[in-house]
Amino acid sequence: MIKTIVISEFGTIKKASDYDSPVDSFAEIFVADNVFLRIKELVFGYANDTLFSYSAQRGKEQIKVKNYVGLIPISETIQIEILPKSTADSPKEARRILLKMLQKIPSYQALAKAHLAISNLPLLEIYVKVFLDELERLLSAGLGRNYEPIEANETFIKGKVLVAENIHQNMLKQHTVFTSYDDFIHDIPQNRILKSCLHRLKNYSFSNPTIQRIWQNLSVFDEISLSTNLNQDFTRSTTASPHFERYDNLLQWAWVFLNEQSFLPFSGNYAQISLLFPMEVLFENYVGKLFCKYAQSDYHVRLQDRRKHLVSKHRENARFRLIPDIVVETHAGEIWIFDTKWKLIDGSKPKQNYGIEQADLYQMYAYGKKYQARKLFLIYPANENFQQPLEVFDYDEDLVLHVMPFELMNEGEAEVRKILG
Repeated sequence: MIKTIVISEFGTIKKASDYDSPVDSFAEIFVADNVFLRIKELVFGYANDTLFSYSAQRGKEQIKVKNYVGLIPISETIQIEILPKSTADSPKEARRILLKMLQKIPSYQALAKAHLAISNLPLLEIYVKVFLDELERLLSAGLGRNYEPIEANETFIKGKVLVAENIHQNMLKQHTVFTSYDDFIHDIPQNRILKSCLHRLKNYSFSNPTIQRIWQNLSVFDEISLSTNLNQDFTRSTTASPHFERYDNLLQWAWVFLNEQSFLPFSGNYAQISLLFPMEVLFENYVGKLFCKYAQSDYHVRLQDRRKHLVSKHRENARFRLIPDIVVETHAGEIWIFDTKWKLIDGSKPKQNYGIEQADLYQMYAYGKKYQARKLFLIYPANENFQQPLEVFDYDEDLVLHVMPFELMNEGEAEVRKILG
């Protein structure tokens, strides 16, 4: 049985033995010494300081989660589920926010409203439900078949007789012939991978309906072998004909479940980094896709625009490319620049500049001047201390900066419309 430890992004993990009657919360959890030691090994080993930071004070150790979200296995029986921190004050709400953002990533487009409705379930089980939904759609159309090379002893001659092997195996078996031939069968690499994936998933601790679906689907693969060489089967699957394109997304999910690796690249050699995403990338992608969907009819929207450089010319070439997240052009030809930042700022602390990085203001100023924009927007996730836009920042009389909250609990269209005014 796999135990899931749920914590918010930027949350803290502590040893339960260091405290009297510790109580877990979404932002702070207390674990057994052996679990803490395993996470600590991860911090000082393969994960370095990318996922966690370690500190100790007065003999009490703690590990702080950074801004990656998703799943990471700690051992064969324990995994950590890290969820976004914004206005969500419960794992269910935070998980729903994460699923909404993941929907905007191509590999996760199979996530539907039905999956958002079950955000009370652990993240891994929701991913498995997506996999099963896709699998059942494939099965309703029928498992694919292909010609596979077969070498076997047969009681009939089919294809080509392998003379040397036939002599070796059948010197005393006159009734059989060792032959080589191609057969049109279901036992192909793609199906072997899917069966192996189901075989792995049946050992996890999921809710009864999910376990039943896994076993029901597994029964369809009775006549198909388990993969004996997953790497080889995955390689052969990627070179298959267009006829097998309907397997593509399923095989991506299977790769994750079987290899416990993320869809996104991760530096280092820790083989169990699994389904983890940097929140700044998810937030940037999510907001950008919403702008394309809901603002494109009234404005011209460009994502990750690369037309401008900070230095127009140096040794005959432009240098230092500028890449704002979103460039919007109005019908009147006015340019607005939007940049997303995944950081919890505090609207009640003007003396601390609300927690806004000075470098971000320099960056926005450069965008404004190079794009000859009149309006600039920094978009941060809304949180309990940042619910309303900040007072406008005036760079000069022709260039202003708006700092806007984006409420991830709300519908995306409403938030985009609110920002655009």
